[in-house]
Amino acid sequence: MEIKFKNIKERQVAYIIATGRGHIPPIFSELIDYITKNNISTIEHYYCTFFNNTLNVDPEELHYEIGIPITGDVSEEGRIQIKKIPGNQVVSTIHKGSYNKINHVYHALMEHAVENGYLISGPATEIYIKGTHEVSRNEVSVEVRFPVIKK
Repeated sequence: MEIKFKNIKERQVAYIIATGRGHIPPIFSELIDYITKNNISTIEHYYCTFFNNTLNVDPEELHYEIGIPITGDVSEEGRIQIKKIPGNQVVSTIHKGSYNKINHVYHALMEHAVENGYLISGPATEIYIKGTHEVSRNEVSVEVRFPVIKK
């Protein structure tokens, strides 16, 4: 597993905040419909930022934001909101394979950050390069990122 620190540029995103693991697939569909209907250009893969610990929370208590970086002058619609996410530095790696085995990636990123003099400064984000809506659960490709700051 290759772990690296990198700088992420400011980006505008369309997003939905929700609670409950079961709502994730319909939210992806809602965002895809919004982007398609409004002919919006995307600049990166879909993401999910988790606001609580995915390992120690009841699936119905999971709190997250699902979104996609976009360009252009766009308007909010229904529960889809628009915001700019400031640029930041992250520690990241790509996980390939079963999504059920992604937990070790989270631990490895946190350890790598600490060992290199960084503090985790926010919640984890998963970028779905090839998500379960595109390939089987055993073939996913997900970039996992934690924002960091130097100690």
